Amino acid sequence: MTPRTSSTSSSTSPALDGGQEAGVPVAHRVFEGWLNERLERLRVAVAGIAAAQATAIRVQAELAAARPPEGYDELDLFDSVVAGEVAGVMRVSTGSAEWHLHFADQVVRRLPVGVEALAAGVLDLPRLKSLEHATAPLEVGLAGRVADLVLGKGPRAHRAGFTAACRRGVIRVDPDGAARRREERRRERRVWVEPEEDGMAVLGALLPAEAALACQGRIEQITDATIADRDEGDGRSRDEVRADTLMDLILGRCGQPGPAGVTGADVQVIVPIGTLLGLDGEPGELAGYGPIPATVAREIALRPTSTWRRMLTDPQGHLVELGERRYPSPAQKRYVRARNPCCMFPRCSRRAWRCDLDHTKPYAGGGKTLVENLGPLCRRHHRVRHHGRWRVTQPRPGVFRWTSPTGRRYEVRPHSYLDGESTTIDHGMSGENDRLR
Repeated sequence: MTPRTSSTSSSTSPALDGGQEAGVPVAHRVFEGWLNERLERLRVAVAGIAAAQATAIRVQAELAAARPPEGYDELDLFDSVVAGEVAGVMRVSTGSAEWHLHFADQVVRRLPVGVEALAAGVLDLPRLKSLEHATAPLEVGLAGRVADLVLGKGPRAHRAGFTAACRRGVIRVDPDGAARRREERRRERRVWVEPEEDGMAVLGALLPAEAALACQGRIEQITDATIADRDEGDGRSRDEVRADTLMDLILGRCGQPGPAGVTGADVQVIVPIGTLLGLDGEPGELAGYGPIPATVAREIALRPTSTWRRMLTDPQGHLVELGERRYPSPAQKRYVRARNPCCMFPRCSRRAWRCDLDHTKPYAGGGKTLVENLGPLCRRHHRVRHHGRWRVTQPRPGVFRWTSPTGRRYEVRPHSYLDGESTTIDHGMSGENDRLR
């Protein structure tokens, strides 16, 4: 239930201690206090769930490793018996129970620091699964090194960022193996169809990452041109236009491959200079995908059709650039989206190319169209930023400091091309932490 307030609560309050806004109705403050108390209860509950999951995993690992005394299992059926018992206790299928037992055995033996992080509430179970999946091809020692490397920087802002960090850690710790596995996986490329209800089906494809991104970019280019040129009677959503564009491209319908002026799609790969020159095995980064082995980054960069653009970074690996226009230029758009590859709202993982470019200090309020005053915001969070009571500043280019209506503060930092990381820091309640300077 939401809190009730007295009839006088609709009046506005004077300026409050701690720099809170003046003129905010008391009812709004009461409601935000109610929200904050529930958010704290949720945080405690989520940490408790993670701790309970860690306990369950450790028990499952003990069951997976258990061996009966001599003469107990003459038909060698003990593992199946245990899986059946676990299935009954967990209320899952025996196949699912076997997976749980195998997963628990792997993470307890190979990734004990990951299980400890889960027990402490640092990780959630999906992140632990990402770590286990990424390190599965490695021997135990290398898997442990990856876990230490990844967990040294915490859980990241969202699961996609943590998963990318796991992939990058594997490439960094085992560059030769990563290149070999890449070539092996290339031979698995395929296309498939999965039936759906109501006369629909899913068309899927497993492709090399750079090829998949190029296909996506091509579809987006044609979709943009189609939407810009369509008549008023075309009421298709953007997703519908994308789907129709894919069908038209494959089937050669409606004059595809694309409207006039639509050229090949741009795929952006960021390659450290040492990798480019073959001096080291540092991973490259494929914009919109994440880390890729050095050999793949080098091969893409050195293709005859590749276009090179200079990108300057500061000592922390963050992009640096200055320029001014009334509206963002194509170069500014490319720069801002490379500096902050995702929506700059705390823990949003929507890719920057799908976002609006927002003036941190509004243009109408004197904000200039400089890269240090621009940032990507997805449409949803763009509306929240301008029509809600979230506040944001950009004290340094690419660094966004947010304050929520309930007083929580976050700092979203620019992507680092030294380690491939994008960071969000939770600074807690504004009354508890004044370090944002």
